[in-house]
Amino acid sequence: MTETFCILKRFNGPHDSGNGGYSAGLAAQLLPKANAVEATLRAPIPLEQTLRAHETETGLDIMTDDASTRILIMSLKPTWLDTPDVKSPGLEAATVAAAAFRNAEDHVLPHCFVCGPARPPGDGLRIFSDWLKDPSGIENPNTFPIVAAPWQPTPDLADASGHIAPEFMWAALDCPGAFAVDKEPILLGRMAAKIIERPTPEAPIVTVAWSTGQDRRKHFAGTALFTEAGKLLAFSQQIWIQIDQHAAPKEL
Repeated sequence: MTETFCILKRFNGPHDSGNGGYSAGLAAQLLPKANAVEATLRAPIPLEQTLRAHETETGLDIMTDDASTRILIMSLKPTWLDTPDVKSPGLEAATVAAAAFRNAEDHVLPHCFVCGPARPPGDGLRIFSDWLKDPSGIENPNTFPIVAAPWQPTPDLADASGHIAPEFMWAALDCPGAFAVDKEPILLGRMAAKIIERPTPEAPIVTVAWSTGQDRRKHFAGTALFTEAGKLLAFSQQIWIQIDQHAAPKEL
């Protein structure tokens, strides 16, 4: 079995490569029977190029489609994830947290599809995760620090069923983990995610993330998406890799 797909330029994370969560979420749909999927990113994800999935003993390898210079981009396999013991702080608290988010001049990747403040409404997801700090007295319902932000999906993120497409759920689970790690610059190295329910895009979603430890340049995080009423929709476990610097954009 081989399948092909392409990451459009709109869905970048770093300047000239695909957002890891979005790209992995698109590829994860090639494993439709998996309870959850783990994606290990092996190389920068090229934009506007054909990528081909190849079956392996454990899952899939995603490679560039030029046989003469084939590059392994990511590896995916089915996995099992335990449901995290995390609660939503609520939409109001998440909104207050996001109000403290950095502006485009202070953001290392201001045009990231998920968290870039330079992306206009309706283009990027504009998920602006920051530390929970609600002056109205709403306390963190968890025993560990979290970052939170609201996410208002737009109608174009829905698939033919009218529900938010899986790749956008994965994307929304991605970048909040980086802000919970709170180290720059970093890149997503591995992400395992489970979608419990895909809502329609009408209602706001609460995103949360938390750090789960560090091993030298590796940083570990969890992320989750909730309905406004606090129902868990999806969650992930992540490994982020601290790097020296992001590649500069090819076109300024």
